[in-house]
Amino acid sequence: MRSFKEDEILVLLGAGTSCDAGIKNSNQIITDIENQLKTNEDWKIYAELYNYIKSVYYQKQLHKGSSVYEVNFNIESLVSLLNIIISIKDKKLDIYSFVGSWEKDLQPFITEEKSKHLATNFRERIIKSLRGDWLMPNNWIENSIYFKKLIDFKKEYDGNSLKIFTLNYDKCVEQNLKEEKIECGFDEFDKWNSKRYDYENTQSDYYLYKLHGSIDWKKKKEEQLTQFNGEISPEDLAIIFGISNKLQSYDPYLFYFYEFRIHCIKAELVICSGYGFFDGHINDVIKHGFAENKNKRLVVNVFDDGKNDKEIQKEISDKLLIDVGQIKVFNKRAKDFYTEDLKLETLSNLFPDNDEDLPVGI
Repeated sequence: MRSFKEDEILVLLGAGTSCDAGIKNSNQIITDIENQLKTNEDWKIYAELYNYIKSVYYQKQLHKGSSVYEVNFNIESLVSLLNIIISIKDKKLDIYSFVGSWEKDLQPFITEEKSKHLATNFRERIIKSLRGDWLMPNNWIENSIYFKKLIDFKKEYDGNSLKIFTLNYDKCVEQNLKEEKIECGFDEFDKWNSKRYDYENTQSDYYLYKLHGSIDWKKKKEEQLTQFNGEISPEDLAIIFGISNKLQSYDPYLFYFYEFRIHCIKAELVICSGYGFFDGHINDVIKHGFAENKNKRLVVNVFDDGKNDKEIQKEISDKLLIDVGQIKVFNKRAKDFYTEDLKLETLSNLFPDNDEDLPVGI
């Protein structure tokens, strides 16, 4: 069995890895919103605004050359465009973000935002729902117990710390590793500090990097980021929506993204669970990490009963420009992957017995 050194294994978690805990992924949340807009009187006032935003998003993607079937309109897309409307109203952003002839259709919504705060209220309702049933449903703690399999995996990776990067806002990792030596970036006063990731002078078994923020992160303007378990206003909730906002120029987002890049280069085994490869920034980092190293391996755990492993493997290979022989797909629910396959012995068998490159397609 291949032995792995420090920093040679990296774990990346996407929304699909939490679905078995009853936590909704982005597309499921959009479906729920659309149902609410049709059936719930409190939500119906946002229907016209929602339909406009969705139309704009599709139009922008089609202008970029995507087909209708390739467009992925999700909760991040929705909130990102709501933020743009609010920023235009506040004169913090020009109208250029919306394409061509759509500009004239946008003005009524900006005017309405000034008088009725429709976009602001819609965004607030969405964020409150995120911190409720969408990301913290009943029994999520009991249902997320399969995350404890990370502990068994770490024990096999004896003597080395496990670096876990997540795109999720939920707390499945923190909850299930709370009895372990895990570093989440916050000091004894619940203040975030990058020095917590000083690997030479810290002794943690796990390091967690929440690339897009967390439902318990709070940040007021000019104040330090804090971890907060109580009620957080939508304006102070420190999570990132929208691809255009992913590369924030301040910490912890900039720090975490830089760490992700560095560790992707160092890693020989990258394990992606529940990530659909729709984020260009994340894809670029993975692609760069695999450049010119044919011995690296990418393990992908997704669940798509409409495709077989080879189809998924080929799609990822085309997206990341990684040889198909470097990609291993586990097309199953995350709970099953954690229980059955997240074992160092299983994953070490994906590597060649010597330093020569594997033939293409093996």
